[in-house]
Amino acid sequence: MSERSKPHLVYIAFFFPPSRASGVYRALATANVFRSKGWEVTVITSNEEFYVNEIGTYDASLLKSIDKGISVIRVPFSFGSNAGERSDSRLKSVFLRIQRKIKVIFANVSGRFLSPVKADNYYEWVNPAVSALLEVNEIKRVSHILATGNPFSSFEVAYRCHKTIEVPFSIDYRDPWTLNVYSGEKLPVDKRVNALERRIVESASNIFHVNEAMSEKNRTMFPKTVSNQFVVPNGFDLDSIASRRRNTDDGAIVFGILGTLNPHWPIKEILQAWNNIAVDLPQGSCIKLAGYLGYFAHSEKPLSKLLPEDSSNFEYVGPIEKGNIKAFYESLDAIIIPASGGPMVTTGKVYEVAAQPHPILCIQGEGGGARMALEGRPHVHSCEAIIESIERAMRNTINSHFDMTQNDILEMQKFAASFERQLSLEKLFNHVQAST
Repeated sequence: MSERSKPHLVYIAFFFPPSRASGVYRALATANVFRSKGWEVTVITSNEEFYVNEIGTYDASLLKSIDKGISVIRVPFSFGSNAGERSDSRLKSVFLRIQRKIKVIFANVSGRFLSPVKADNYYEWVNPAVSALLEVNEIKRVSHILATGNPFSSFEVAYRCHKTIEVPFSIDYRDPWTLNVYSGEKLPVDKRVNALERRIVESASNIFHVNEAMSEKNRTMFPKTVSNQFVVPNGFDLDSIASRRRNTDDGAIVFGILGTLNPHWPIKEILQAWNNIAVDLPQGSCIKLAGYLGYFAHSEKPLSKLLPEDSSNFEYVGPIEKGNIKAFYESLDAIIIPASGGPMVTTGKVYEVAAQPHPILCIQGEGGGARMALEGRPHVHSCEAIIESIERAMRNTINSHFDMTQNDILEMQKFAASFERQLSLEKLFNHVQAST
């Protein structure tokens, strides 16, 4: 099949490598899956300077994981500025061409939609991203548009282009848009944003969600779309799974936490519970925390104050590259998932952790998404974010580590098998292909 005859996906993902934002792994894998299925893939994303200078979320090693056949268009964006007035010469040429199409745009997009409805804090990215997509369509006809959020400005980009060039589009909710992800309650957003979400959802060919709780909420809010709503869970990459357990001849126990520390984590409670039991454990026992401190550069300093400055039983190892994730898990005896919130919060790491040959301590209230996702997996100990509860669950997790058999590990692998990321995204791909 020639490149010209291949179906053409434009994937709108504001966060894409080298960004290391939490949703990047799903975005990266999605683009790669479509490419592996024989599609031509163009990704429209933000510029690298924004990741580095304004957000502080940058991991250059992730660039190596992008399929070489994928075209990546980086649209300049900066908070609080008019992106449509950038000096970038390429974009200026785009805007000139778009001007010639202005009548077409106004004919297909309602005046209300073009009014300054701020979908989120990234709304200034919409116009230049629309322009970039329309230019791409001039070069090679787009077969389908897929947008992932957050930010949900990407959904608006997909919708506008769908109305302009009459191309089907799908949206992928990694988080709820107008709902509080932790409580599930409606956010106090502008009524026009609620109306915008409804127009987009009811026009989409497919609406994907990372968990059932989000999908259920959306089915309730938008009953006309029930048949187009699908759950595609986050998955794990095979190269991130430990092939062995830590050598524990010393009798010490090493807990690990991998992820981006955020204010919602019960880190104080975890550390206090650990200090309470660590006095009874062999020397060398510790908790290892790997990851960034917050999602933004400015959040690192205040979050660092939550960590002990000098401790013999706690180690902050800092961020680790994707290629080193497997080795990190192999250095552990048990894993902690510090989740918070209700059923819509599964955390991006839950299935990756589920596939590891270790017992798991999941700290989340009853009915929490991560907790429910792990139901049926052997050697999982769940508890509320209360010091006494965490302490008991830690002791039970330690016992699991020493009691675990090879058969238990096989059962864990069996439990997690269907969540391997390539398999998980097959469903998304099949629905998009069917509606193209």
